[in-house]
Amino acid sequence: MCLITISYRQNPHYPFILIANRDEFYHRASSAMQYWQDYPQILGGRDLEKMGSWLGLSDSGRLCALTNYRCGKNTSQKFQTSRGDLVKNALLSTEPYPEFMSRLAGSQDYAGYNLIGADSNGLYYTDNHSPGKTYQTLDGGIYGLCNASLNTSWPKLSCAKAQLAELSQSSDIEIDQLKDLMSDRTLAKDIDLPETGISIQWERALSAQFIQMDQYGTRAKTIILQDRSGKTQICEIRYDHQGYTGESNYELQLPVFGSN
Repeated sequence: MCLITISYRQNPHYPFILIANRDEFYHRASSAMQYWQDYPQILGGRDLEKMGSWLGLSDSGRLCALTNYRCGKNTSQKFQTSRGDLVKNALLSTEPYPEFMSRLAGSQDYAGYNLIGADSNGLYYTDNHSPGKTYQTLDGGIYGLCNASLNTSWPKLSCAKAQLAELSQSSDIEIDQLKDLMSDRTLAKDIDLPETGISIQWERALSAQFIQMDQYGTRAKTIILQDRSGKTQICEIRYDHQGYTGESNYELQLPVFGSN
């Protein structure tokens, strides 16, 4: 997952809205959002190489999403454990998120990551690239993650947050309205590009909200719209190098995230 925006407690009717773009090489095998056969309490997409996930929900009312932390200077280090296991383990765990995330603090078992977790007790964030950090409990607000720390002001993320903040002011929000967000293919100006240790050509290509290259691009967009009754609408839209390939839609009744 490479771009996530969240509206949390910003709308009295829709206290939780999430939009997430997953960017990946097209050849990497993955399955569409569905209930997993081996863990039927999990609903999510799945990486079929390592059997983890980038975003999912559990029938117990937990949500977890992941983005990679981009640092092209550390490509020589190899990790035996997939970051996708973090999402799977978080959804299977009965441990409160503060305890789950505290146990991960500073773990070097995984390549760089950012992790978002939500349940009825709150919205939480952790990573493994901030020295001395355990986890952060997030108050109401508009949040964004790309391949740096939470709310880093990369152009595509700042724009995505502004778009979601504007829509969050509406009294009536339909999931179809959210499908258009985070679809901008505009590249950032060179002067505004981050320096993450990769080539300038890749920095440019990855600066768009929606990426479509020959071998790599936005493979899925996941939208979660939860109203104050707990009705949780979920839509996953999928793409390949030619464009739209299909979508899946679910509606669950879950505890409202952060309601306790």
